[in-house]
Amino acid sequence: MAAVIVERACGCFRNSDFEQETNFDTIDEALQKADEMCIIMNEDFCHKHKFKTEYVDGNVMIKMVMNG
Repeated sequence: MAAVIVERACGCFRNSDFEQETNFDTIDEALQKADEMCIIMNEDFCHKHKFKTEYVDGNVMIKMVMNG
């Protein structure tokens, strides 16, 4: 079991249909979903933040950093 966990939820994230934590059967599924989420968030959100994935303790964290 592996989870995709969004470390911090900005306003754009809270207004989206994404969940802050989602569980998957395998780490590969979690990595794939996290990568897809990051692409969508980096392209469609307000661009104040940049999102990236990081593998931490068997889970995939989506980290948010200030853009610029």
